Amino acid sequence: MKREEALDDLAFMKSLVQSGADIQRPIGEGYVAAGVCYGVQTLLHLGQGAGLVSDQGLAGLAVALGPTVVFLVLITWLSIKNRRPTAAASLVSRTVAAVFVAFGLSNIALIAIIGSQALRLKSLDVWLIYPCVVLGLQGAAWLIVYTLRRRAWIAVMAAGWFVTGVAMAFSIGHPMAFVATTSFGLWGLMVVPGLYMMRRPTAA
Repeated sequence: MKREEALDDLAFMKSLVQSGADIQRPIGEGYVAAGVCYGVQTLLHLGQGAGLVSDQGLAGLAVALGPTVVFLVLITWLSIKNRRPTAAASLVSRTVAAVFVAFGLSNIALIAIIGSQALRLKSLDVWLIYPCVVLGLQGAAWLIVYTLRRRAWIAVMAAGWFVTGVAMAFSIGHPMAFVATTSFGLWGLMVVPGLYMMRRPTAA
């Protein structure tokens, strides 16, 4: 084997195990942005259920739409901030990023599929299946990442998404329990690992 070929093979093998911090940090930032925005919304919903926060007028509209508006602004800013070449990132890191992007985009199809039927049946319960399925997909995404990274904490995250999604499904029909379970998922499974990925970009 020529020396050049041996060096190419060595570089390829190295790319399979490098951490690719440039990929992981933006994912963590996106997780924190989504988790905080919608986590605050779930806490406000709990406040509404307890009679501490109004669900009428401008206050109710702000709780319903405000977090999504803030999240869209944040994710747009993060996309611009993190728009840079990623050719130096490892093959595994690019695969991890592709997994999260693919599962994220699948949410659009789920909104169309489940949302259309919820609208047709005029059923809130049908619509609430959507976030439960999203959590299941997140669990699948983290499970794929675990097969690539083999980190114990990633396996814990995958299990957490699966369990929380199932718990949410069983709590449909019990609004406060549903919102509380959703809040746990957002803060515990999005904000916490997101901060970890931002602070320890080479850990996953």
